[in-house]
Amino acid sequence: MHGMLDVRRFGNYGEFYQVRYEDLAGDAFTASMNPEELHRLLYDRLALNLPDEELDRACQRLARDGRVLFPEIEVREEELEGAGLKFLQVEG
Repeated sequence: MHGMLDVRRFGNYGEFYQVRYEDLAGDAFTASMNPEELHRLLYDRLALNLPDEELDRACQRLARDGRVLFPEIEVREEELEGAGLKFLQVEG
């Protein structure tokens, strides 16, 4: 699946993060994570195909700005589910 990973900090001290992956068809997966879970997600569980230095800069932006986007990410649905993200059912 090809899409975008959006990570937002909730709370003033980074104690809680909302992670959302949305593919080009509009299907979405979401999870709430603490800082340790988020680190494992970004560095170990998802194959983001980014160098650690780039991930480090993204985490610094997240700490500073409270949000970071990873556009044009290619992941498999099994990767997202294995990393703890749940399919967000579209109501209609």
